[in-house]
Amino acid sequence: MYTNYVKNFDYSTFKSIRNKMENVDNPIYWRGTIYIGTQPLYIECGVEWLAKKIDTYFVKAIENQHIENSKELYILEAGISDFIYQPDWFTTNVYFLGDDLSKKPDLIVHNNCVFLKENNVSFISITNEDEINFYHLGENHLLMRLLNYIFDDESNIILHGAVVGYDNYGILITGLSGAGKSTLSAYCLKNGMQFVGDDRIAISKQGDSVVANPIYTTISLIKPISGLKTTTKYATKTGIKDIFILDKSQFSTNIPICAIIEPEKCELDTPQILQAQKSPILTRICMDYSYYSLLTRSTNPLVEYRMISDLLCNAKSFKLKLSTSIDKNANALFELTKHKGVLDV
Repeated sequence: MYTNYVKNFDYSTFKSIRNKMENVDNPIYWRGTIYIGTQPLYIECGVEWLAKKIDTYFVKAIENQHIENSKELYILEAGISDFIYQPDWFTTNVYFLGDDLSKKPDLIVHNNCVFLKENNVSFISITNEDEINFYHLGENHLLMRLLNYIFDDESNIILHGAVVGYDNYGILITGLSGAGKSTLSAYCLKNGMQFVGDDRIAISKQGDSVVANPIYTTISLIKPISGLKTTTKYATKTGIKDIFILDKSQFSTNIPICAIIEPEKCELDTPQILQAQKSPILTRICMDYSYYSLLTRSTNPLVEYRMISDLLCNAKSFKLKLSTSIDKNANALFELTKHKGVLDV
């Protein structure tokens, strides 16, 4: 994805775009509060196809609730050409009101989408035909990427990874898309472990602990897995994976992250878990956070590395050499959590 960084974006133009977005005569199909981990976000959605999915897709969504002083997001259906120059499919224009390119952008324009935020208020303008940009609110969808810009508190971030656990001992499974996180975490859930999510996880500091919370109910799988409570299946545009909706009762909240594990495809008969150096794993997590899991490239990866490493400083790090049996791999994680990260018990 190619990104244009534009400095000194005129504030009057910024305000003009916002005013046009505010004044769009758009019926509201869903209003209420969703929770990004523990953080409330008030939404008014004027895009009918998206509004129909909000209650189903987010683990915690309360219609007609508006918490005072919470962040607000207004999703509007409007023609992008009315607001600003529309880039091509592979270009993202990123605008800053000042010269400081190390902060998060004030305005993002991507295909048929305009996103801007000011203080606690954010706007997304899309066209109703542009559903492909949001996929099925599953893996990598545009709204999930933009949530990083809405919630920019250093103690509350959204990471790309899966989190499972047992008896309040949580493991962050890291790795790029295609590493097998979703399937492995689904088998952990099937085998009785706590399950937070398989793709985007809300990580926050709570006292001396760092906890993980779910955001949305979808899980991306190549094929269905028996034993999971799923209500709906959607075919993705690529056809490689399908999106399944998990019953909300299967999600666990406030799971402390005590370990980070990086799977490695080895095709062994028996999986092996070994202690691993943390810095290379953290580097890969930060690269993923800064590039792959965001809409645009990071403007300040060193700050983000420090932020993520500070949050995960007390977590042990392991390498999981995978066997050919997913059940055995999931059982190895169960044993690791059951023994609180102690190997060779």
